[in-house]
Amino acid sequence: MEAPIKITLARKDYQLKQILALQRANLIESVDADTASAQGFVTATHDLPLLQRMTAAAASVIAIRERKVLGYCLAMTRDFSEDIPALTFLIQRQDSLMHRGQLLGESEYIIMGQICVAEEARGLRLPDRMYKYLRACYHLRYTYCVTAIDARNTRSQHVHERVGFEELDRFTSADGRNWILVIWNWRDGMEGFGED
Repeated sequence: MEAPIKITLARKDYQLKQILALQRANLIESVDADTASAQGFVTATHDLPLLQRMTAAAASVIAIRERKVLGYCLAMTRDFSEDIPALTFLIQRQDSLMHRGQLLGESEYIIMGQICVAEEARGLRLPDRMYKYLRACYHLRYTYCVTAIDARNTRSQHVHERVGFEELDRFTSADGRNWILVIWNWRDGMEGFGED
């Protein structure tokens, strides 16, 4: 019998290295068109020093079986907008948007930098479990979770909608790619949470 898949925070370098390997295997440049369409893909790459700094600011969530990372959900604070050029534009754009009557830039939110599940663990709703864990870890500090989805990645769009994200904006980046900016209000459904 296989060991269960545990959802937890990534804190160790071996976990971060496995995140990077899973990321490389699922880059849009690394997967064929059929896989990209049916299973999704990732578009950004990170390196170990950057992941270590991100982890120090806000640890990412992983799905792990024994010592093998089967999925990840990269948490990222606004502080990293200068480290990732694509993120600089994204944060400037989303900070200028209104959401529920408030300027997003005046709100506390965490950025979900990327989510990915290993091929052998797909179909187990690991994104749902990882997002639920992310929310449980950070909902007291952040009101929202925000991410941008490549408009070609319909699989990711469906997953984010199922989890509870709402579309906030659509835009085209300087490189001509179309993006969908989505937001998840972590205060929704939290009424009475933690009360006796």
